[in-house]
Amino acid sequence: MRITILLFIFISSVYNSEDKLTLKLLSKVVTNQNIIVGIDDLDNLYFINNDELIKSTNQKNYYYKNSLYSSITSIEVENSLKIKLFYEDSNTLIILDNKLSEISKINFNVIDPDKIISKVSASNDNNIWIYNELNSKLELFNYVNKKIKVVNSEVSGEVISLVSNYKYCWVLTDSHIFKFNYFGSLISKLKVTKVQQIENFNNTLIFKRDNQLYYYSEDLLTENKFDLGDLLIKDFFVTNQSLYIYDSEHFIKYQIQKN
Repeated sequence: MRITILLFIFISSVYNSEDKLTLKLLSKVVTNQNIIVGIDDLDNLYFINNDELIKSTNQKNYYYKNSLYSSITSIEVENSLKIKLFYEDSNTLIILDNKLSEISKINFNVIDPDKIISKVSASNDNNIWIYNELNSKLELFNYVNKKIKVVNSEVSGEVISLVSNYKYCWVLTDSHIFKFNYFGSLISKLKVTKVQQIENFNNTLIFKRDNQLYYYSEDLLTENKFDLGDLLIKDFFVTNQSLYIYDSEHFIKYQIQKN
């Protein structure tokens, strides 16, 4: 019996050790930009000014503005060759290349009048996850052939954001985090409070609550806190192996290390 208990403690300690994340400060730079909205896989920064998207690189800046639509709701820049720009009020998704030229435009009003999209998140290839307000369902949509591949069961609660990769999609609501696999099957459902933002790091969720950053284990069973002191976290981004924090004056880069 004693051997069994010791073995369980050893396995648990190994699991917790492997699951622990730490941050290593890499840089802290002053920024004069008002609204940083993302950083891509090549460390290019993206800003929004008067509904104009600005991409800042080491060589030059690129600009995109579409006067036909209202304010930009969200942007995904992890893949710098296929930037997703979403206009919720116009029910429209625009795909841009690395120079902010249009690749394609998806008007969901034209595709299906029964789709009112409020949230989008990139999956793999030419697929995106979309949340349809009319039926409260998460759908996997191919924006090239303009067809729905997966429709899952209803998501309850007010949806705040979607985060996804090629394997999973996480849905943050005002009361829960839902985790779905690529086929739209519900993997887990976790009750949460005051979670304001989620980001994905290697199937682990990093999230913000009350100006602090935490992360869940991959199975959403264990909650851990990053030690960032009293740092103001206006926004944060996760790209590749790095965590970026914007405090309204500085852009701070950390390397995420898994022990």
